[in-house]
Amino acid sequence: MYRTSETNLERQLIANDSEFAAFYNSLHVEDRRFVRQKLAHYPRKIQRIIIGQYKKQPSLFLANTFLREITDKLNAIIPPVLFLHFDAGEQGLRELAGESADKCRNYEVREVQAKTKSVETTENIYQWCSEFVTTKGLSAPQIANAQPIEGCIRRMQDKGWWLKKLRKLLTQKTEEVMIHLEQVSRLKGIYCSDLTAINRRHQKEQQLEMLKRLSMTNELGENFTLYDIYEVNVSNPTNRRNELMTRMRGFENSSNELGHLGIFVTLTCPSKYHNAYSKSGQRNPKWQGLTPYDGQQYLCKAWTKIRAEFARQGIRAYGLRVVEPQHDGTPHWHMMLFIEKEHAESFKSIIERYSFEEDGDEKGAAENRCDFKFIDPKKGSATGYIAKYVSKNIDGKDLDKGIYGEDPIMAAQRVEAWASCWGIRQFQQIGGASVTVWRELRRLRKVVAGDETLSKLTQSADSGDWAMYTKLMGGVFCMRKNQVIRPYYEMVVNKTTGLIKTSWFDGLITSKLKGVLYKGKEIITRVHEWHIGLCSGQAALAAV
Repeated sequence: MYRTSETNLERQLIANDSEFAAFYNSLHVEDRRFVRQKLAHYPRKIQRIIIGQYKKQPSLFLANTFLREITDKLNAIIPPVLFLHFDAGEQGLRELAGESADKCRNYEVREVQAKTKSVETTENIYQWCSEFVTTKGLSAPQIANAQPIEGCIRRMQDKGWWLKKLRKLLTQKTEEVMIHLEQVSRLKGIYCSDLTAINRRHQKEQQLEMLKRLSMTNELGENFTLYDIYEVNVSNPTNRRNELMTRMRGFENSSNELGHLGIFVTLTCPSKYHNAYSKSGQRNPKWQGLTPYDGQQYLCKAWTKIRAEFARQGIRAYGLRVVEPQHDGTPHWHMMLFIEKEHAESFKSIIERYSFEEDGDEKGAAENRCDFKFIDPKKGSATGYIAKYVSKNIDGKDLDKGIYGEDPIMAAQRVEAWASCWGIRQFQQIGGASVTVWRELRRLRKVVAGDETLSKLTQSADSGDWAMYTKLMGGVFCMRKNQVIRPYYEMVVNKTTGLIKTSWFDGLITSKLKGVLYKGKEIITRVHEWHIGLCSGQAALAAV
């Protein structure tokens, strides 16, 4: 039973809460204590939303019923490791990661022996640590050829591994809570919640500031800040967009030359993955609590089946895939693909078959689940058709407005925050030549003389002619292992000690990209050894 009076401490805490004091003082003491107890472990921004919805209920009884039901639902979402730390900042997560790693390092040997009735073994340690990780609501690392049992144990005993997992878990669970609170829709937070968008913006600002404080220096004494490097590579949104459009234009030129057919394909998830209606923004009653990550997994599995059937029927495709969120964060795919004309009907029927395999008979599936637009070069450009989707998902450049009438620059920022939150790869090349080789050839200072094919490949990459580059590499349908040039990786060796570098967790020999391999000969494109450190001004400040 509730106490009928409050302690001095409880009254003082309410009085000091400038934002919620008036609300709590409007409640009876028992209701006040009930509400505070239910909301105590949530961040202030989430408390604000729940209290706002609580106040909209028509009666106190319904308000308390709503609060009990919504917090029970949200508490079921939050994993055990975060339940008492859901409002934790970066420092709180670091402390929690350290405590968890220490627990796995300092497990009780007697506890292990009591459970297994055997002496301490590597298998016992792995089993105990895995159970500990699982009870916290995380997935333990799985033993594999490239991830031996010793490496799995080292991961679970490492603070960095825990911190990375906890950051990701907290970000995704916070966004999942916001979805359940109906904060992700075209009328609230389009594509992702305002909380996730704000957190991501702050994170990127901190990352850019860090890039400006760190520098790279090579053996010649040449020095650049990491921000300088960011500005000129594909991490920069402008460079990223330009490269994607260059590759897309090259694919279209190859298609026109070969007489192939361009098809723009859109794939959408079943209704149970969509949490809100697009027009009203209200809750979709068919939604089953599935997240954008679940939706992306559904689309990936469907596409895996589609590709397997393509292979069985000899259908080959190349082009570009763009993943973007619908207004409520549910992913859908846009693909600009090129195929041989004789396969058009089979291509379409295969995609339809696997798109309707799950809940294919539900209302609206036939109209919305998959869509095809055949590109007529005489009427328009395939590259121009997909350009708006590429721009929308990078920086919003050259767009007047988004699909829902939103500001395109703001929309691009929220889409990027959405992709970062759920770990979704926004762009993927399908088929075609290696973009890694393309980028390495563009690093060469001058054309390699003495070999006509290599010279032409270098020239095509340097001039941005993706169609010619693809043709010289073996064509649009050439398998990676059969392409003329392949990436070249080299073991990392300490030139002073002669020691070979191995991975931290698994002890496996590590390698890094050094150039390209052509006719069995290595062509080094990365000739310098770089070392990262603080910029001179930052180093002097740190010394003080």
